[in-house]
Amino acid sequence: MQHQRAESLDGLTDDRANPWTVHREEERFACSYFSVRSDTVAHGARLPRVYNSIRMRTFGVSVVPIDDEGCTTLVGQYRYVVDRFTWEAPGGGCKLDQAPVEAAQMELSEETGYRADHWLQLFDASLAPGTIDGRTQCFVAWGLQAGLPHPEPEERLQQRRMPFGQAVSMVLSGEITSFSSITALLGIQVKLARGELPTDLMKLLRQHPR
Repeated sequence: MQHQRAESLDGLTDDRANPWTVHREEERFACSYFSVRSDTVAHGARLPRVYNSIRMRTFGVSVVPIDDEGCTTLVGQYRYVVDRFTWEAPGGGCKLDQAPVEAAQMELSEETGYRADHWLQLFDASLAPGTIDGRTQCFVAWGLQAGLPHPEPEERLQQRRMPFGQAVSMVLSGEITSFSSITALLGIQVKLARGELPTDLMKLLRQHPR
């Protein structure tokens, strides 16, 4: 890896080189979705130590659909791992060799029935990068055509349609806790305030500010 050095705003040297030396990689568990590694590594001149991490074999996609009335649709389901019901933007998994927008289109259709004419990628976001290398591609979709949802057998989903601003309020109140959903919704809100979205999308979102 090329050694990267730059001057930070406070005048101190900003060193972005990789300080890690890998002595051994050891896979402890693997399934079709991820593997768990227990590697032996050293940071700089420090002694080697064990570093446990999760390495994903898929990555995520998250979609905020915006309809012709400036409303979005959330999906809700009971999540086994966190042991509670959650409201989220539609989304799911994407194979590493799959185009993210294709996976996002499939997930939107499966979970809501919507198909969209227009797609904009917002972010490629990491979650807990010190522990897991997973990431989620966040999209906004508009120019929607309605259809019938066809979720997977283990997905018992509810839909909740609301003005976009209400979904943002759910983020700020803590009612939406999915990190990818928070990232996508607040990202759209900030880009809307800055005028950094396509004109037709901004027009839709400004129909119902609250």
